[in-house]
Amino acid sequence: MKKLKKSLLPGLLAGALVITGCSATGLTNGDVYISTKDGDITQKEVLEFMGEQDISKVATELVMQKVLLSKYKDRIDENTINTQISELEQQLGGKDKLEAALKSQGTSLEKYKNRLKLNFAVPYMILDAKGIDDAKIAEQAEKEKSQYNLAHILITVKSDAIPTGVSDEEAKAKIDEVKAKLDSGANFAELAKEYSTDTSNSSNGGELGWSSKESTPFVKEFADVAYNTEKGKYSDIVKTQFGYHIIKVLDTKEVSIDEVKTQAVLSLAQKAIAENPNIYTDAIKKLFEEYNVKGNTDAVKTYLESMLSAGSNQAAAQLAAQAQQEQTSSTESGATSTSNQTQTSVTESASTTSQVQTSLAPSATSVTTVAVSSN
Repeated sequence: MKKLKKSLLPGLLAGALVITGCSATGLTNGDVYISTKDGDITQKEVLEFMGEQDISKVATELVMQKVLLSKYKDRIDENTINTQISELEQQLGGKDKLEAALKSQGTSLEKYKNRLKLNFAVPYMILDAKGIDDAKIAEQAEKEKSQYNLAHILITVKSDAIPTGVSDEEAKAKIDEVKAKLDSGANFAELAKEYSTDTSNSSNGGELGWSSKESTPFVKEFADVAYNTEKGKYSDIVKTQFGYHIIKVLDTKEVSIDEVKTQAVLSLAQKAIAENPNIYTDAIKKLFEEYNVKGNTDAVKTYLESMLSAGSNQAAAQLAAQAQQEQTSSTESGATSTSNQTQTSVTESASTTSQVQTSLAPSATSVTTVAVSSN
């Protein structure tokens, strides 16, 4: 399993946004999709079969793409987009394989790139609604500059959420054993491989990747200890709701503001939603008013109204996960993807979320993924 690498877009339609690859270029209502001896299937028939609800959904998705990219295209960091694509190419085995995987899902690299741009346009929309300017973004980025590369050894405790864990007593005895070996000079990475029950990173010596104290993806009990441990040192035993940990700070570094600007934008947007759950839909309303977006059929009008009345909890969770992705994007932590995971990689911009990153991140538990599809 890999660490979180998802590129996630908040629930623009109060559900999973599917950026469709279908295009009716060159077709009219009378044009034929399929021919048979018993009759043809025309575009008009397909649209009638889809129904007004699905057509309204697609129309709304397309207008969201159009207005968001129009307004925020100059603020999106192309380097961040290109880095994510390069990482995915490496994960899948090269550009050709990425393009082939995208083609098999009815889309293209260019459309996929636009989808990634949308992921970063949404936080800017929220910041505009909050009145957060570039100076405040730079101030936040300054706080993100101190980065920590962490690793851990976890012995999970059995619970409803983790049925594969062991009893608290067994877990504590096992982590005590690990701690004793560390104190005797044993290698942390080797012990992680041998003992850690977090299989998403145990084979990689328990490495969790880079993160910042300011916008940590980890729960408080873990973070409070992790970011107060000296570089090259390991912590005492830490108890969280997931079990017993020993944490090591593998390395620390100071990065430039430009390197963490995207992370700062995501963090500020997440905080804005936490402070005002309605800011997400308020921001969409403001954007639609600016671009004079109006539904021209009753079905589209109804769909737009239902979308704008939806809450922002999904958006908050997804922004949290996207922020987590930015923090961990420089490292991998597990086995090679299977063919199924490779397909997931294209659909979600990564393979499955790391068990620990998911469990330790308090607000990334109900994420709706964004599918790249040709539906």
